[in-house]
Amino acid sequence: MTISKPIRWTIYVVCGLLAFVIVGVAVLAFVRIPIDLTIHRALVESVASKAIGRPVSVTDKIAVTTSLRPVFILNGLKISNPDGFESGHFISMDTARIQVALLPLLKAKIRIMEFNVHGFNLALEVNKRGEVNWAFQPSTESDLSPKSDSATSAESDVTDLTADTLVVKKLLFTDISLDFTQNGQTHPSRFTITECTGKMPAGEPFSLSLKGEALKHPYVSTIEIGSLKELVQDNRSWMNIAAKIADTHFAFSGNIDLAQALRSIQLKASISGANLSSLDRITGISLPPLKTYRAGGQLSLRRNRIDLSELSIQVGKSRLVGKMTVDNSGTKPMAAVELKTPLIQLNDFNVGDWSPGKGELRPSKQRDKVPSNRTTDKKSEEKVSKSKRIDDHKLTALFSPEALAKLDAKVHIVAENVKSGIDELGSGTLTANLDKGRISIDPLKLNIPGGSFVLSGSLRPGTEASEAAVRAKIENFDFGVLVHRANPKADMGGIINLDVDLRSQAGRFEDLMARSNGHFDFSGRLENLKAGIIDLWAVNVIAAIVSSQKDQSKINCILGFWDMKDGVLSPSVLLIDTSKIRICGKGQVDFKKQTIRVTAAPRPKKPEFFSLATPMEVNGTFADFGVGIDTGGLIGTAIRFVTSPVVTPLLKMTGKELPVDGADVCSFPIGPNKRQDKLTTGCK
Repeated sequence: MTISKPIRWTIYVVCGLLAFVIVGVAVLAFVRIPIDLTIHRALVESVASKAIGRPVSVTDKIAVTTSLRPVFILNGLKISNPDGFESGHFISMDTARIQVALLPLLKAKIRIMEFNVHGFNLALEVNKRGEVNWAFQPSTESDLSPKSDSATSAESDVTDLTADTLVVKKLLFTDISLDFTQNGQTHPSRFTITECTGKMPAGEPFSLSLKGEALKHPYVSTIEIGSLKELVQDNRSWMNIAAKIADTHFAFSGNIDLAQALRSIQLKASISGANLSSLDRITGISLPPLKTYRAGGQLSLRRNRIDLSELSIQVGKSRLVGKMTVDNSGTKPMAAVELKTPLIQLNDFNVGDWSPGKGELRPSKQRDKVPSNRTTDKKSEEKVSKSKRIDDHKLTALFSPEALAKLDAKVHIVAENVKSGIDELGSGTLTANLDKGRISIDPLKLNIPGGSFVLSGSLRPGTEASEAAVRAKIENFDFGVLVHRANPKADMGGIINLDVDLRSQAGRFEDLMARSNGHFDFSGRLENLKAGIIDLWAVNVIAAIVSSQKDQSKINCILGFWDMKDGVLSPSVLLIDTSKIRICGKGQVDFKKQTIRVTAAPRPKKPEFFSLATPMEVNGTFADFGVGIDTGGLIGTAIRFVTSPVVTPLLKMTGKELPVDGADVCSFPIGPNKRQDKLTTGCK
């Protein structure tokens, strides 16, 4: 059968075209042919600018290479800031190179063979109006209109994502930086990534490894994120982050559950290091130099509930463990804190001359500068005063009735063992509550060496009047433990007792003490404490000067029975008893007027020749008081000094000497119901 010539030529043409198409496709698939798309740069810039609502420019070329794995190249990308921000660009990028596989796209799968970015900068800024440059324009009304059936169908296709829907074979970022500027800050804080490598295999975690510098400190970090399969099919995923910066290790691991019934996030975090002060430059504040520290816990976030469990804080051998809960399912949040300290070793918290008053750190050049004139000093004082007023205002707002009424809380702390070196300081418990705007300690109990300490109190700020009460009692505390901590070779010691009961109601916080009523009693029996120069005060001056250390008198005890009446604190008994003299005091402390006037007069326990015994006085305001000789004290001293050769022999024959050991006063108990009538023996 013969084919006509027209048909035969038609077949030749069709086959030739098919062969040409096949060869063309083969060339495009297997031969890399660069195609310069820079001439379409204006179109790309226009579309991108409209999409994000801010100017986008490409200062260099746009290109693509043909193959089954094409490479897209974009150089010189710039995304500008909106009006009202000082920094020029929000994002700037030197080079981006992305290689993808085309054939998997036919199955709706994305295969990124290589994602390489070099010279990327992200500049975040908060301007003086509090606006941020990373907030883009909201969607238009057309974006918020009801979706068509086709859109709904497209969304339903998303649920068909599988573990291999997105695969990244190789990820490489180099020379990446993040700048942060706030309120017109002259020099932004910079976070840099020297190199970032990563990958995301099918069904496996997405992993990243980073190296860079943050606030002039080098760091390394690794990040792992759960696979896409877990997130899509199981509605859950996880993340692990580990980092090291400034000789400090950070670790975070967490889970997220998107199931309708749970919708929870769990995060486990820890921080450890050799010295906490190594973070000074990062935090911008002076931290205490705590050595060998570690802290961590498990944070769980669920609807209406936050749990912090497995909390552990360790400094040296000292350790704190516990849990915290915030429940927001009721009419207002309820917080509960339970903490336990198996061991607190005070030596672990030896911070030398560090104090929190050092405040924020400044650059070294600024720290070395010393104000050179009064104007600079005055401005510094005004700045400190203004800062203090702001802090006071924040504190007042925190303890306002409105703030305290928004939350109920309960805190329970148990200290099982507190030590200072080899000295046992005891144990204790603390229960504190915040209920209906009232803060209460119910109570604080300490088992201290040789005795106990109990403290309870409450405070309820009010819009018209605040109420406060405090009850404290210390029984037989051996303060020698504190002396040994300050000086291990010292042999001083003794027993201290305290009984305090104060109640007040005032219109302002600062007036609570000015409206207080109650009592404040204390006593102390002291051991191996020398009176020293006190002997010169009332004993024979000549004998006191020539006496040896062994002959110096010892302090036996201290007693103070104070009554508080409507803000005025006055002692019914105030004395110091030594082996040679008894010092008696009187006066008052007025919290309304904020003044103090207390007079102390010594008396030798036996009549002495050439005794001074000049009364001394503390007088002035709380802010400015001085110590001096009582009015008329010098005249009385001179008369007694001159007449002592005549008067002293008569007193020795007729007078009664006071006990050397102070037995008549030092053994009496304290408390308003236990006071004795004859405690003032030897005092006029």
